[in-house]
Amino acid sequence: MLKIRLPKFLLFFVFGMILLAFSTSPEDGGVLSFGTPFFIASMLAFIPVIHRFFSNVDWRFFLFPSLYIFLIVVMTGFSFSPLQSSVRAAFNVIGFVLYLGLICSFLSGRLSVQMLARILICSGAILALYFIVNFLLSSIELGVEQVILERYVGGAMSLPWGASNTIAQVLLLSAVSYLILDDRRKFDFLMFCLITAGIFLTFSRSNMLLLFVLFFVVFKLRQLIVVGAVSGLALAVFFAYMVVFAGWDLSGFDTFVSSRTDVDLLVTGNGRLQTMMEKIDYLADHPFEPIGYYSSLFYFELSAHNFWMTSLIEQSLAAVLVALCFFFSVGRTVYRRDRKVFFGFLIIMAALMVEDPHFTQQYITSFWVFLALLVGFGSTEKDMGVENES
Repeated sequence: MLKIRLPKFLLFFVFGMILLAFSTSPEDGGVLSFGTPFFIASMLAFIPVIHRFFSNVDWRFFLFPSLYIFLIVVMTGFSFSPLQSSVRAAFNVIGFVLYLGLICSFLSGRLSVQMLARILICSGAILALYFIVNFLLSSIELGVEQVILERYVGGAMSLPWGASNTIAQVLLLSAVSYLILDDRRKFDFLMFCLITAGIFLTFSRSNMLLLFVLFFVVFKLRQLIVVGAVSGLALAVFFAYMVVFAGWDLSGFDTFVSSRTDVDLLVTGNGRLQTMMEKIDYLADHPFEPIGYYSSLFYFELSAHNFWMTSLIEQSLAAVLVALCFFFSVGRTVYRRDRKVFFGFLIIMAALMVEDPHFTQQYITSFWVFLALLVGFGSTEKDMGVENES
């Protein structure tokens, strides 16, 4: 008789996902997620499962991600800062092994798609709670106007490992995973609301817009109106309470609103168009000279804020083509299974068009887990149960 419970070799992975949001800071000598030791242990524990069930993995879901990892490792050798690039490359290797291990766990019946979706959503909810608490404490200490204006890396709103835009991108992965749940429980909805609140508090325009689009997929119109009304009321009560009882000074809030609604900044994508043109000019002069993995910040001082352009200029056209084949294969198998989940996948792809969050340990890990979730979801006609282990 099958029982749905977590097998022992997946416990390391779960602990890693729980601790993923927390990390050391640059002041400690470098950024390292507290979940790293557990992910390494999980990676080693997955190897026997991968060895046993690897032959059942669809070749597309091994070949393309393998080439993707290969190009990252090769292009790390051409980078401006080999040490910093190698750390990110290493996390991609770990993420890739976790990805294969999770897929083989689906095939072996030891892990269900529904369970992995909840693990990813729970990880996102923990990150959202961490970010919200940090937002509140920083606002009480420094004032809300300073926090909302310092959304950059190292600013009052950021976490040790990333700025608000990147945090919102990690949260968006968990929010889209909510679509996969067949039996949505109250606790699932609570975690989704927490993730939603976290994304809104990042004040990331692109991610807030994509989340709003996601609402139309998750909720029916009547539910959407209720959720919108309740969320708006809760936000109003929250800010009123913090102004009256916590002494928040909102005098600088109008400056922030102006900066986020300025027409010139919106037209240029807050400077994204200019930095994109800079990369295009470089490609025109050096079409076959990639600068190396994670080198944009050192070469241009600003990244392209676009996953595809960043991959093109750092790793060559080959990396773009491999990523396209990989993501197309994942999207195709999801499209055949469920159109709503496929639409959620498109939301993640759209997010990568306006940001390049794939250099943080949190996004790298969550993204590989998200891809494994989609492959497992799209490759099975029904969710697989978990085998009873003695």
